[in-house]
Amino acid sequence: MSYNIRHGEGLDAILDLSRSANIIKSQAPDLCGLQEVDNFCLRSDSIGQIEYLAQKTKMKGTFGKFMNFQKGEYGMATLTNKPLKFTKVLQLPDAKYEPRSSIVHEVQIAKGCNIVFVNVHFDWINEKEGSYRRLRQAKALIKYIDTLNKATIVTGDFNCSPNSPTMQYFAEQGFEFVQKGDDNFSFQGEIKAEIDHVIYRNANNVIFKKKSVQLIKEPIVSDHRPLIVEFEVIF
Repeated sequence: MSYNIRHGEGLDAILDLSRSANIIKSQAPDLCGLQEVDNFCLRSDSIGQIEYLAQKTKMKGTFGKFMNFQKGEYGMATLTNKPLKFTKVLQLPDAKYEPRSSIVHEVQIAKGCNIVFVNVHFDWINEKEGSYRRLRQAKALIKYIDTLNKATIVTGDFNCSPNSPTMQYFAEQGFEFVQKGDDNFSFQGEIKAEIDHVIYRNANNVIFKKKSVQLIKEPIVSDHRPLIVEFEVIF
């Protein structure tokens, strides 16, 4: 699952993190990448949002800091109900206004089968400058992922469409894209766009087969829609 939760503030301007928690809990994902997460920030009532979400969903939470913000921290997070073998919060280059990082986990999804699960939130700057920055961030991420030499799922808010230079770079590196179908606009702000993705790359001994994909119609809780993909893993 991938979900940009907008720090719990809905398009109705109501701050209510329980709505995000209920959506995640209802889908019961094994792995969940969350973007725009606050950690004890004033604007979100100074609570640890990933601790709250982990408690409500009964999953293990990991926070990845972008920067200090409003007497707390702002960044991203992952939730998992599978054992984690290791975690790295990887700092990414060339962010303009907000530092960027990616959370990289090695996850044991079954006995004798570990995969890499990556949560991203690339730079949001528009036009050529943004494209350059996102591509640089993707290249830094791939450089690190390649050292792990495992089947990999990357999910999150890429802030770019499937035909962008950044996404085409992932394709060149062997990643396959999960197709969402005709209803593919994951961002539902003023200008709708397909910028949230799930992509994957198989390994010699681990193969992902997509079974289903859902882009949930949830018009209020965030300006992004929850994206859920179910895989069969062959190993």
